Amino acid sequence: MSLVRSLFKLLFLHIPKSLFQIAGIIRIVNRGKRAFRKALREKGLPEDVVDVLVEGFFVEVDWNRDDF
Repeated sequence: MSLVRSLFKLLFLHIPKSLFQIAGIIRIVNRGKRAFRKALREKGLPEDVVDVLVEGFFVEVDWNRDDF
């Protein structure tokens, strides 16, 4: 009985909690990237310079890769 309870607890509490935390981290990183890009544009930098700076300061993580 405790094994079943542990499995349900894992499936319905811990895994969704971890997934929502990961989604929150991704959302915060994307928000920071947009704010950084907006601040650079407001300073009057050209679009190509903004693109290079944003690519240089932010690490792109491919969460959907199929290398498994």
